[in-house]
Amino acid sequence: MDKILSRLKFIYQFIISSIGFIPTLISLAFFALALVVLYFETLGLSKALDEKLPYLIIRNGETANMVLSTIATGIFSLTVFSFTMVMLVLNQASTNFSPRVVPGIISYKSNQGVTGLYLGTLIYTLVVMVNIRSDSYSTDLPGFAIFLAMGFAIICLGFFVYFIHSISESVQIDSILESIYNITSRQLEEEISRDKGAQVPNVFEQKEWQQLKSPVTGYLQSLDEKAVLHILREFDVVLDFEQPLGSFLVEGVPFARINKTLPDMDEFASRLFDHVNFFREERAGINYIFGIKHITESAVKALSPGINDPGTALKAIDYLTALFAQRMQLTDEKVIYDKKGAGRIRFEHQTFRDIYSLTLAPLRLYGKQDSVVILKLLLMLQSLLHKARPYPHLLPVLYQEACLLLHDAGESIENPGDRKRINLLLNQINNMGLLRDPLPLLSPSH
Repeated sequence: MDKILSRLKFIYQFIISSIGFIPTLISLAFFALALVVLYFETLGLSKALDEKLPYLIIRNGETANMVLSTIATGIFSLTVFSFTMVMLVLNQASTNFSPRVVPGIISYKSNQGVTGLYLGTLIYTLVVMVNIRSDSYSTDLPGFAIFLAMGFAIICLGFFVYFIHSISESVQIDSILESIYNITSRQLEEEISRDKGAQVPNVFEQKEWQQLKSPVTGYLQSLDEKAVLHILREFDVVLDFEQPLGSFLVEGVPFARINKTLPDMDEFASRLFDHVNFFREERAGINYIFGIKHITESAVKALSPGINDPGTALKAIDYLTALFAQRMQLTDEKVIYDKKGAGRIRFEHQTFRDIYSLTLAPLRLYGKQDSVVILKLLLMLQSLLHKARPYPHLLPVLYQEACLLLHDAGESIENPGDRKRINLLLNQINNMGLLRDPLPLLSPSH
C-alpha cells in the first residue's frame, strides 16, 4: 500500500506541474457542461426560454450551423495563434536569458487557464454542433446551448487580449527573475521551518556502512519521508545520503548507505527505491539550489558579450543577496527524525560555502571588467555581513570570496576613478568591524 501511495504522490507532483494539467481539467469541465446542457435541452429548456426570452434563442438551422462553424473555426485559429506566441516567447527566453527559465514560464497558471478556456470552448462547440436537429430533441434546435457557445466565444476574445498582455509580460526578465525568486524563497522558508539545527546524532558517525547504488540515471529530487521512515524503523537502520538532494546520479554508482548489512538487502533496496523520486529536470519548486542556479545563469548570460545586459545582472545579484540572507538561517546538516525522536535520515547538504562559491565564481569571471558589477557584488557582501552577525562561522566564507573578487578586479579594472570608488566601498565594509582582517584595497593605478 505504501508503494502505491508513494507512486501516486510522485505521479501527482508530475501531473500538476505539467503544462497540460489545467487545460485538461477545464476541457473536461466544458465537455461535461455540454452534456448537461444538451440533456436539459431534451427536457424543453429552449422552448421554455423561447417564451420568456425569445431574443436568446436561435430558431433557424442554417443560422445555427453558421454561428457554430464560425465559432469553432475562430477558436481553433485563436488557439493555434496563442500556441505559436508561446513557442516564440519560449524560444526568445531560452536564447536571451537561460534555458532553465523555460519550465517556469510554461508553469504560469494564468496562461494555462486561458489555453484551457480556448480548448474547452472548442470542445463544447463541437459537441453542440453534432446535436443540431437531432431526433432526440423535442425542439428543432438546442437554442440555449448555441447561445452559450456564443457567450463562451465572446469571453475567449476578452481573454485573448489578456493573454497577449500576460505573455508579453512573462517574457520580461524582471518578471522571470521575480517568479524564480519567489519560488526559491518559499522553498527556503520550508527548509528553514523544518530545520531543527541540532547536532548530527552519533549513529551517523560510525565507520561501518553498507552502500546503496543508484537504480537509475537522473536527478535525486525528493523522497516520501513518511514511507521511508516506516521502512527504516521496520529494518532498524539509519539512512545516510552521500549526495545532496538535487545531485545528478548515474545508474549503479553509490549514492547512499545504511549503518548495517541486512540479510535481505535486495528487498530493502527495492522497497526503499519505490519511495525515492528521480527526475531529469531541475525544478526550483523542488530544491532551492536549482532556483539559485537559474538566477545565476540568467545573470551570467546577461553579462555575456552577445547579450550585454548588465542591468539584468545587477537585478539578479539583488535577488541572490536576498536568497543568501535566507540561506544563512539553515544549518549545513539536514537530519530527519522519526516519531520517537530518533535520527533516521541524514542528507549531505551543500554548505553555504559551496553554494556561495559556485554562485560568485562565474559572476567574477564574466563581470570582473565591469566596475558596476564589482560594486554590486561588494554591496552584496556588505548586506550579507549585516545578516551574518548571528552566524559568525560564515564570516570567513564571505571574507575569502571577497578576496577572490578583489584579486580579479585588481587585475582587470584599469580606470583609476573606478578603483577609487571600489576602495571607498571597501573602507565602509572594513569600518563595520565584522571581519577578522580588513579587506585589501586596490592600488590607485593598475
